[in-house]
Amino acid sequence: MQNLNKEIKSLLETKETQDFLKVARGFIKLIENKEIKEQEFYPEIHKKLTELYNAGLSLKSVELIHSSEKTEFETATREKLKEQNVNLISSLGKDCFYWEVFDPTYEKENEPTQGWLVDDVADIYADLKEELYKIDQIGTDEAIEDGLCN
Repeated sequence: MQNLNKEIKSLLETKETQDFLKVARGFIKLIENKEIKEQEFYPEIHKKLTELYNAGLSLKSVELIHSSEKTEFETATREKLKEQNVNLISSLGKDCFYWEVFDPTYEKENEPTQGWLVDDVADIYADLKEELYKIDQIGTDEAIEDGLCN
């Protein structure tokens, strides 16, 4: 990462970016922890999701200079990343379902819907893993910018 553009280096060095990357890596570490017990997992995942949301709110907007919406990177497929999610989250059983009202202000779709924690967490995991791969492994201006933008 020595040959990065000064704007990308500056973006990576901001407190907000560093905080978010630290939290994102902590989330990944929790999901990939095959030793954690169920009674430890629920409070930890709640904490990590809250931290992730909070850190994400602090991120600055990234204007695409080096990459575009059409830029493609060779990364693991989303399904492959979901397969790596083999710890406790995949075996939570009935405890992983929840009910939500998707949009309580819209009269026509005010019915509760059932959510699935396993899928939700697996999606967040795959998104973070993919973008961190761009930042940590590919490491070009284009990849880092794209990783921070998504």
